Amino acid sequence: MKEQFKPLLGGLLLLTPIAVRAQAPTFGQPTISGIQGVGFEQDIRLDPTNASRVYTSVPGSLSSDTSWIWHSRDGGKTFKWVTASLPKTGKPSSCAGGGDTELAVDSGGNLYFNDLTLANFSTARSEDHGATFPCSHTGVPDAAVDRQWYAVDGNPRTGDGLGTGAGHNIYLVNDEIGPGAVTCPVSGAVNNVLAMYRSPTPAGGGATAGVQFGPAKKVSAPLSCDEGIMGNNEVSPVATTKDGAPAVKHVYVIHDDATFSRILIGRCFPVPFTSDPSGLSCKDLPVATLGTIPPGGTCPTAKTGANFPSLAIDKAGNLYAVWEQAPQDPISCKITGDTLLKYSYSTDEGDTWSTPITIPTPGLHSNVFAWAAAGDDGRVDIAWYGTPAPANPADPNCGTDLPNGKGGPDATNGIWSLYMVQTLNGHATSPTFTSPILAGEHYIHKGTIQTVLGGQCGDRTLGDFIQLRIGSRGEAQISYADSNNADAPFAPHAMYVKQNGGTSVFASTAVGGDAILLNAAGDPSGDGRRESAGITGPNEPNLDILQSSFSQPAPANCHPAGTPCYRVKMLLNLLSLTPPAPEVVAVWLTQWLVPADTSCTSSAASCKNGGKNPFVYFESNRTCWSGENAAQVLGGGVTLTYPGTKQITAPGACSFVLGSFGTITIDVPIADVSLDAGVAPLSNRLFSVTASTMTLNALAESVPPNPGNFKIFTAPIGGVLFDLIDVVRAYDFLPGAGGGGGGGGGCHEADGDGHIPGERSGEARFHFDADACEDGDAEVVNASDPGSNMEFHSTQLLSVAFDDVAHTITIVGIGLDNGLPVTFTAVAVDKGQTALDAFSLTLSDGYTNTGNLLDGSVTLF
Repeated sequence: MKEQFKPLLGGLLLLTPIAVRAQAPTFGQPTISGIQGVGFEQDIRLDPTNASRVYTSVPGSLSSDTSWIWHSRDGGKTFKWVTASLPKTGKPSSCAGGGDTELAVDSGGNLYFNDLTLANFSTARSEDHGATFPCSHTGVPDAAVDRQWYAVDGNPRTGDGLGTGAGHNIYLVNDEIGPGAVTCPVSGAVNNVLAMYRSPTPAGGGATAGVQFGPAKKVSAPLSCDEGIMGNNEVSPVATTKDGAPAVKHVYVIHDDATFSRILIGRCFPVPFTSDPSGLSCKDLPVATLGTIPPGGTCPTAKTGANFPSLAIDKAGNLYAVWEQAPQDPISCKITGDTLLKYSYSTDEGDTWSTPITIPTPGLHSNVFAWAAAGDDGRVDIAWYGTPAPANPADPNCGTDLPNGKGGPDATNGIWSLYMVQTLNGHATSPTFTSPILAGEHYIHKGTIQTVLGGQCGDRTLGDFIQLRIGSRGEAQISYADSNNADAPFAPHAMYVKQNGGTSVFASTAVGGDAILLNAAGDPSGDGRRESAGITGPNEPNLDILQSSFSQPAPANCHPAGTPCYRVKMLLNLLSLTPPAPEVVAVWLTQWLVPADTSCTSSAASCKNGGKNPFVYFESNRTCWSGENAAQVLGGGVTLTYPGTKQITAPGACSFVLGSFGTITIDVPIADVSLDAGVAPLSNRLFSVTASTMTLNALAESVPPNPGNFKIFTAPIGGVLFDLIDVVRAYDFLPGAGGGGGGGGGCHEADGDGHIPGERSGEARFHFDADACEDGDAEVVNASDPGSNMEFHSTQLLSVAFDDVAHTITIVGIGLDNGLPVTFTAVAVDKGQTALDAFSLTLSDGYTNTGNLLDGSVTLF
C-alpha cells in the first residue's frame, strides 16, 4: 500500500494519502506511424472532437506528385493511411502535390490538407475524417509560394466569410518568393515576403472553407529584408481589441529576417473583406535582435535558422518564442560555437518581449528543430533534436576548415535524440525549465543535420522540423522521424510518441497513459480492414491480428535445436491462407528497431546508418522470411518496403495453425536479424516491435533489394508496394524480462488490486496476481467495469514481462468477457504511491481503459 495509516480511538484507521508532487513528464511507447511512406517532415494535428483521433502527414516529393496522410483512431497506438489514399501508393487527393504538407482540424472535426506544388498550393478539406478530399489546384490567388502553415479559429465550414468571420476562420501563412528586396546581406538575391490568407471568403462561403483563400496580406514589407523563413502561426484563445480591432482573436506568425539575425512576429486580425481585399489587418513587430553586422563585416555576429522559429500561445494569451542561435564570425560568416535554444515571452500581445534567455540543455552542444506548445497560463512544452557532439571543423562536407564550410549542425556528425523540456512559470522574471527529457526512448539519427544556420550542406534525411501538439489532458504528443535503418539517407520511419505521465500543461488535469509494453501486445478484433480509395472494406478475419508476442527460447528449444533464436508469434481472429480478392499475396509481418551502440566506428552499414530495421514474415504461400527494410521508387521519391532476403526453412521454424484463434509461429536465428558482425547494439532491448498484416500483388521477396545492384545514395531499393490491413500497437522486447515463452527473469512480486476510473463512467475494479513462483497462488487477471458492461476473467496467461527500471508489468493472454472468448493485454505501473500507480486493460472485443488508481495498490519488485 502507498498510504500512511494513523490509529484512532476504537481501533479505526485514518487514511492519510501522501501528497503527490509535480513530476517531470514521462513518455510512452514510440510508435511507427509510417509503416508505409517515409518520415520526412512529419506534422501532427489532433481532433478536438475526439481525443482518440490523431492525424499526421509528410510530403513524398514534388517529382512523385505524392504526399501521405496517416490517421490513428486509438489515440496514437496505431496508424494507417487515411481512407482516401490510393491503394499501394497512398496519394490522398486528386490534386498535384508532394512538396510540403500541412494539416489542420477545426472545432467541428473537419480535416484540412495543404500540399505544395510547383505553382501553388493544392488545398483540400475532408468532412468525413479523411475518407474523401475534394480539392483545388490553386488554393491561393498567388504564385511562387513556399512553406505553408495553418491556424484555425473555430469551425470555418460553418462560416460565410462576412464581417470578421470570428469563430469561423482558417488562416494560411507562407512565403512569397521574390517580392522582397532585390538583394539582402546573407541571403543574397531573390528574397521572400511573408504573407497571410484567410478563408472562407464571401464569394464561396463555408462551402469553400480551407479550399479557396482570399488575396494575400503582406505581413513583412515588400522590397525589404524583413523575411527569411517563417515559423508556425497560432490563433490566440483570448479575444482583444488590440490595434483597434473589434473584440476578436488575433492570429500571430513568427519569423526571422533575411540576415537570420532578427526574430519578428506578425500580429493580424480579421476585418471585413470590404475594408481590405485580404480580409486581414497586420503589423510586423520585433521580438529580438540576435546580432549585428559590424563595420567591415558581411554577416551578423549571431545567426538563427536551425530551422524555423516557433511560437506558442497559452490560454491566458501570453506569447512564447523559441529559436535556435549560434555565434557567427562576421567576416567569414562561419559558425563559431554551439547551437543553443533561445526563449522569450510577451505578456502584452507582442508589443514588448522579455530579454532572450538560453534554455538550459546541459551536455548538448547542438540543438535543432525546436517546436513549442502551451497550455494554461505560463505552462509550455518545447521539443527538439539534440546531440552531445560538438561541430567538427574538419567535417569533409561542411566543416569550417573548408573555404565555404559554415559549420554548425551541418558539421556535427553526432548521435541525435528527441528531447523535451517543460516550464510551469514561462513568463516569470526567470523562467525555470526541467532538464532535457529523452522523449523517444533511444536516439533517432546518426550523422549531421541540414540547417539554414549551417549553410544547408548537412544530411537532409529528417527534413526541416518536428511538431508537438497538446492533447486533451495537457499531454505532449510529438511527431518526428527515425532514420536508423538501411535507407537512412532518404527513408526514415515516421514516428509518434505521447506523454504518459508527469506534469500536464493544464494545471487542473492529470496526465495518464499507457506504459511501454514488454514482449507482447493485444489488438481489438474487427479492425483488419482495407481502407483505400475512399472505401472501408469488411473485416478480413485471417488478417485481423488479436495478439503479437516476442520471446527468446533457450537454444535447445529453437528450430533448429541449438541455434539461438527469437520466437515471433501472432494470434489471428480466424486464420486462413487465402488473400482477400483481388490481391494474390497476404503477408503477416513483425518488425522492430535495433539502434547501434553510440560508440561504434565500424564501416559496416548498420553502424554508419545508426542501426537496423529487421523483420520476419509469414506469407500466404506457406513460407517464412527474414530481412531488413528497403524502399521502392515512387516517381521521384520512395516509400518503405519489406522484402525478405533469407527464407526460414528449418523444420518447425515456420508453423501455423488454421482456424479460430489461429496462430503463426516463426523461429528466426538471432544472427539473421542482428546488426553486422562487430557492431554492438545500443542495448539488449528490441524497440517498437510492430506486427502488421498486408496484401500485395506479388510475393514480397520477388523484388529483392538492389536488383542489378541499383542503389540510391548506397541504400537498398527494392520490395513490393502493399496495402496495410491491420496493425498492433508497438511494444519492446526485453530478454530476461520473464514470460513470453522464455528468457527467465527470476521471481518477482506482482500483485495488484483496486479501482481506476471506468472507461465510460463510474469505476472499474481490477485484480491481478502474476507471481506464482513467489506465493504459489494461481496467476490471474480479473476486472469489471459496470459502466461498460465488462466482466473479465483470464483463462490463460501467455506472457508476463517485468521492466525493473520503469517498474511495470505487461501481462498478455486469453480470457472471457461476459463469457465470450477474448484476448487481453494488462499493464500495471508501480510508482510507490497509490495516486501515481496505474493499471490498464485492453480486450480484443474493443474494451480499453487506462487510469491511475483511485484506491488499492500495485506491488512489483
